[in-house]
Amino acid sequence: MAPFGDQPSCLGDGNRLTSESDFPEQVVCNTRSCPRNIRRVRSQKRRRVFLSYNKADVEVARNVGAHLTLAGVDVWFDEWKIKAGDSIPGRLNEGLKAFDAFLLLWSAKASRSGWVRQELNSAVVRAMKRKTARVIPCVLDSTTLPPLVAHRRFIDFRDRQRGIETLLAELVGDRSRRDRLMALQHVLSDLDVTWHENPAVNPILCCPRCGEEHRIEGWQKYARDHEGHYSGLRCLSCGWEGGGEV
Repeated sequence: MAPFGDQPSCLGDGNRLTSESDFPEQVVCNTRSCPRNIRRVRSQKRRRVFLSYNKADVEVARNVGAHLTLAGVDVWFDEWKIKAGDSIPGRLNEGLKAFDAFLLLWSAKASRSGWVRQELNSAVVRAMKRKTARVIPCVLDSTTLPPLVAHRRFIDFRDRQRGIETLLAELVGDRSRRDRLMALQHVLSDLDVTWHENPAVNPILCCPRCGEEHRIEGWQKYARDHEGHYSGLRCLSCGWEGGGEV
C-alpha cells in the first residue's frame, strides 16, 4: 500500500479542515501578551488524537505529540494523560473511546508489544462503529504492518520531517505557513510558560537536557584570543549550556 503524499485522497470518511470557513468561531485577540492584534481562528471542537507507540519509540512519540499540540490538536499521550495513582487500563479506555484519529507508530519494537496490539484492536472496533474515526499507520521502519491495517495507506515516518508535515496536512488541512504560525502563536499564548531568550540561542521554554523551567540563566563573556563577544543560556540544574558569538 502506498504512503500518504503520493495519492490525493484523504484517510477514511473523516472530513479535513481545509479553509477558514471550516472554523466558525473567530475572535480578535487583544491580550497584552500579543504584540499586535491577531485574529484567532479556532474550531468549535478540537480534533482528538490517540497516540499508540512502544516505549522504545518514545522520543518519536513526544516529537509527534508536540507538533500536533502546537497545531491545536488534542493529543492523548500516556505520558501527559496518566498521572501517579491513575488506573492505567481505565485511562487508556477513556482515550480509546473518544478519539477522532488513532495514530499507530509502527516499528519492529511496536510489533512485539502486547499493549500496542490491544490498543490497535480497540481502535479498529471504534473505527468500524464510528465511520468518521480514523486509524492512521505511521511507519518508523520497514516492519510489515499488521493485517488489521495492512490495507490502509500509511504515513512514512522514515523521513521524520516529511512524515510530520504529511500528518499535519491530513489532520488540520493544507494550511499556509502563516496559518500554522498563527496556530502556534495561539497555543503558546495559552500556555502558562516563560520564554528564555538570548541573541545567540533560539528561545527555549525549558532546558533541552533535563526539562528545568526556572533555573535558566544568561551568560556572556569576551574571548580575547578570538576578539569576540559570546553569550548564551545555561541550566543551573544539570549544567547544560548553549550559546555563540554575538
